[in-house]
Amino acid sequence: ADGYPRHATDGTPVLLNGRRTRLIGRVSMDMLTIDLGGQEARVGDPVELWGRHIDAADVARHAATIPYTLFTGITRRVPLIYH
Repeated sequence: ADGYPRHATDGTPVLLNGRRTRLIGRVSMDMLTIDLGGQEARVGDPVELWGRHIDAADVARHAATIPYTLFTGITRRVPLIYH
């Protein structure tokens, strides 16, 4: 999953269109599923996997790892955007 932890569990937090939601099921290769919680979602809508609103340490806890492992696991296919 290009650096997103394969072991992230059901319930791992994500942000969709600025609203907090969670993963459903398991991370699978290049895909993951999130709970829309009644939200509308379209291809191209912003999703934060960790960052300003989703703490990497929280994601790491759900994946039974540490934030450093998340950061060093990001592959070259992922564009890095610095703010």
